[in-house]
Amino acid sequence: MIKKTVFLTICLLLTANAAALEVGLIAGSVSQPASFFYGLSAGFGIIVPMIKVEVEGYRLDDSALNNLSAAVKVRPKFGKFAPFVLLGAGGRFEKLNFHFSEYSFHTMMGCGLHILFSSIVSLRVDLRWLRFSDVTDTRIGGGIFIHL
Repeated sequence: MIKKTVFLTICLLLTANAAALEVGLIAGSVSQPASFFYGLSAGFGIIVPMIKVEVEGYRLDDSALNNLSAAVKVRPKFGKFAPFVLLGAGGRFEKLNFHFSEYSFHTMMGCGLHILFSSIVSLRVDLRWLRFSDVTDTRIGGGIFIHL
């Protein structure tokens, strides 16, 4: 009974926030290892205005490493501009599996800006710092987003 209640609550919350969904293609550069990355980003609003949950998956082109991350993003909107700050965590890996000893986990923080061309299309630029146990990466990226 509890599983059904939790499932229905999550479905209701996602349905209530369907208007706050954003999906985009991202690309940019990561400092260590210095390489190009490309991937997908998706975000959805939660009950509190201006706060979103973001999930990203991208591949580092030169090293064949993949990265999955999730973050909480605060994003107010001022006309055609929507600056944001975020705080999150993620993992870098070669192959997606359940051998977590092969993963390199990190925390991240960042900031950026969505420039809205219309009510549904925006350009995003951002700067993020990814803190691994032994090194800090700097990630500069951008992307094209659709807001539903």
